[in-house]
Amino acid sequence: MEEARPGRFVRQVGGELVSSVVARSKPIRVELLSRTSRPRMNWHFRQPELTLFWFRNGCSRLRAAVNGRPVEYEFSEVANLALFPAGTEIEGEWSVGPAFDYVVVFLDPLFVQSRLNGLIETPAIAFGHDQLSRSLAELSQEAATPDNLFDLFAEGWASQALAHLARLSRGVEPAKQLSRGGLPALKLRKIEEFIRANLGETISLSALSDVAGLSKRHFLRAFQESTGSSPHRYVLGLRIASAKRRLSDTDESLTSIALASGFSHAQHFSSSFRQATGMSPSVFRQQHRA
Repeated sequence: MEEARPGRFVRQVGGELVSSVVARSKPIRVELLSRTSRPRMNWHFRQPELTLFWFRNGCSRLRAAVNGRPVEYEFSEVANLALFPAGTEIEGEWSVGPAFDYVVVFLDPLFVQSRLNGLIETPAIAFGHDQLSRSLAELSQEAATPDNLFDLFAEGWASQALAHLARLSRGVEPAKQLSRGGLPALKLRKIEEFIRANLGETISLSALSDVAGLSKRHFLRAFQESTGSSPHRYVLGLRIASAKRRLSDTDESLTSIALASGFSHAQHFSSSFRQATGMSPSVFRQQHRA
């Protein structure tokens, strides 16, 4: 269990907390958290701040009631953010890996009120946003080793993030907030399912465009607008995620994991994995074994 507040606010999380880094400034509080858990983990959350979650690794599905309304969301490499307005109550269950990492940003209510003419009142769950993801990665690096410029950085970060979040919360579901010509959420989900089902095979642009029912040229443009990523980088991200799960959950050899995750040989796997994570597969396995 993490922090639990008296009265109407609560924060209860199952599993075991492995590491926690907290950085505070006037506009935000940032928490970098790592946990271990069984495949199912209970969660009950209601806090007085506008809260942004970035589920970096290991959180796959949320079944819960949000303000009393039953919901179910699938999370992925490109849909791993969640936004909860102040006072939103979530109570339910996560499907998680044995080890998972996430970042939570709490935005000060007075700061939010001073920057926004209107309130953010609509939750947004399991959405992707390229600019927010990049800025969260930078914020996490700053929060891990804050210096005397962290307050200045945090205020600028919070102002920019609020602009993105306010646009996302204008009464439209994030999955529908695609640039013109973007892929509908259903087609994007079918593409991800196809990739996951064929991770160990060669995945061509023709095959992906066929799943989308578009020409290659139109598919490339629509996919980029929808995900902020090229098909190649998207597939690579899912292959790295698959390799992480196998490294954490199994005793398979690195060669076996490389081939099952779609890499042509162990050396290609090792170099791609190091570039994506900053560590070798063997070091990642040592640090993330259940």
